[in-house]
Amino acid sequence: GNAPVLGEYLDCACSGIMACSTCQVVVDKKWFDIVGHPEEAEQDMLDLAYNPQESSRLGCQIVLGSTMDGLVLMLPKGSNNMMDNIPFDD
Repeated sequence: GNAPVLGEYLDCACSGIMACSTCQVVVDKKWFDIVGHPEEAEQDMLDLAYNPQESSRLGCQIVLGSTMDGLVLMLPKGSNNMMDNIPFDD
């Protein structure tokens, strides 16, 4: 997945398993149809994201390919990390 690369710029709290929204990116509107729209489970996570936009996607769910050379993404100014509120066993 894209989580290791995205992790250089974003929190990516769940390591790419679509259990948070910290890797939210905003796809430039010119690219949104090429990148593709989020599926229902991804949209559910985006609904919990920091200030989601119409063209928001979870970066870990974008499948990169040669048709995306030059892709323009914007990074949100913050993130909502739902993983911070999960009581993990020590």
